[in-house]
Amino acid sequence: MQALYVLQTMKRKGLHHLLRLRKLFAGILLSAAMLSVTMAGNTDEMLANQYFRNGQYEQALALYEEIFQDNQSPVIYNNYLESLLRTESFRRAERLVNQQIEAHPREIRFQVDLGYVHGRAGNSRRERRQMDALINDLEANRQQVIDLALAYETRGYTDRALETYLRGRELLGDRYPLHLRIAEIHERQGNYEAMMREYLDYMNDRPDEVARIRGMLQDALANDPGYDRNEALRRLLLMRTQNNPDNVMYAEMLLWLSIQQQDFRIAFMQARALDRRFRQEGKQVLEVAELSARNRNYSIAADAYQYILDMGSDNRHYMNALVGYLNVRFLSVTEDYAYEMDDLLAIEQEYFQAIDEIGIRANTVQLVRNLANLQAFYLGKTDEATELLQDIIDMRGLSNRVKGACMVELADILLYTGEVWDATLLYAQVDRMFRDDPLAHEAKYKNARLSYFIGEFDWAKAQLDILKAGTSRLIANDAMRLSLRIQDNIGQDDNTEPLKIFARAEQHVFMNRFDDAVATLDSLVQRFPGHSIQDDVLFVNAEIMIQTNNFIGADSLLARLVEAYPGGVLADEALFIRAELQQNHFKQNDKAMALYQDLMLNYPGSVHVITARNRFRTLRGDVIN
Repeated sequence: MQALYVLQTMKRKGLHHLLRLRKLFAGILLSAAMLSVTMAGNTDEMLANQYFRNGQYEQALALYEEIFQDNQSPVIYNNYLESLLRTESFRRAERLVNQQIEAHPREIRFQVDLGYVHGRAGNSRRERRQMDALINDLEANRQQVIDLALAYETRGYTDRALETYLRGRELLGDRYPLHLRIAEIHERQGNYEAMMREYLDYMNDRPDEVARIRGMLQDALANDPGYDRNEALRRLLLMRTQNNPDNVMYAEMLLWLSIQQQDFRIAFMQARALDRRFRQEGKQVLEVAELSARNRNYSIAADAYQYILDMGSDNRHYMNALVGYLNVRFLSVTEDYAYEMDDLLAIEQEYFQAIDEIGIRANTVQLVRNLANLQAFYLGKTDEATELLQDIIDMRGLSNRVKGACMVELADILLYTGEVWDATLLYAQVDRMFRDDPLAHEAKYKNARLSYFIGEFDWAKAQLDILKAGTSRLIANDAMRLSLRIQDNIGQDDNTEPLKIFARAEQHVFMNRFDDAVATLDSLVQRFPGHSIQDDVLFVNAEIMIQTNNFIGADSLLARLVEAYPGGVLADEALFIRAELQQNHFKQNDKAMALYQDLMLNYPGSVHVITARNRFRTLRGDVIN
């Protein structure tokens, strides 16, 4: 009996186990079948999409008709509908859309699709009637207006989308004027004046949104190769400023736009008008002056600084204006290279008077630096310049920043007089004193340049690569340019001799030893006639000619550079300098315009494009006064 019980128990357990295995196996088979169906469905969809992309609409349609039964996603629906239309199955397309309208009565996009199908079928009357009805039946519902307009845009009815928004504006009134959405439509249609009108109206209604709209406009104006958006906005702002003199927003926007366009003459006029009207004590005028100076528009900068100086020494911006004014006086004379000794001596006296008047402090240290630079590099008074700077460095009670700035200038003079090691020690000291500060960046760059001069290229490049990021734009650009020069002109065999000769020539230029520089460059050309550094040689020789007032020779060399190396890193710079020479020295405005235009067309990424465009427009006579 016991044995029989055990046997029966084993049979029952075995049967139960067998049943479990059967269920598990059936589950696996079911899952496999479902996976097979899913994979088959995915395969059909992938194949249909491939047919659709290839323009094989008959094959795509056969598959989409089956797929749509189970998958009515927007992509499948759109591809299915387009396949019907491409195969001229217009009745089936209309039936499909009507089914969607019945299934989704609240989704207005299917109503637009019905009109779209009528249009594709060539029935323009039914198409127009359908589209008119949708707009006429609009209610004062913001979301309904937006949904209908977006549906029109999706099907390419841009005019209808605009009509929808304008009808929506009538219905919604001032609650939702839809300025930004209407502006987008106008931009797409190329109606830039209407686009800018919407942006200005929006800012007028929502003054708290001015910063946001400026950001949007900045993007739009940056992507404006024909300058049409810029001109449309300028025209509107001028008109509104004249018609609404009490609305400061328009005047401030015109000032902002002029700065974006680097049209500093208009910017100064606007800043001055705002200052007089609202008694701002020259604050915005000072900003325009500083921007003009940074962009080498020294005459406008001088006028702007003078405007503030005329307010008197009690004005809170007087000191900054005086420092800035003398700075641009110095730069406008020294960068023109056509200066007379009497001009330099007159500026030197102006500096002495200014220092006596306002003293030496952190915000006047630039005066001292410029005076020392003028004395050492232009008047040959290196001893006086060195003594001036050393006295300030030794002076008690002055901030370390003032002393650090004077140490950098003193290092420049030491390098100029050939005291290389003393110069590098001073640069390094300032770099350590002001870690991650613009003054330290300047010292680091000049120390790297010194290392470049004496042929220590690896160390120089390592320092320059650090400076390429995280520093001021000016230092970063200079560092990148010198780093690329080192990188591009060391041959695959690591032959540094050509670059050493070239660096020595550049050091001669820095020290105003132009004859030595030219002789060094000539020896480089003779020894290494096919070396990649030849475009740099042409450029530096041209710079020397400009500094020695040989403008005809400089123009000739720069023309050779652009012709021989149109894809080189110096081509746009050479073209820009040529245009400046034609405009300022040869008074050949037509040639200058042609060169500026060449720069804009062939080097759109150049840092000089905006300046070139403004000067081109000025020479053409279409700048608005």
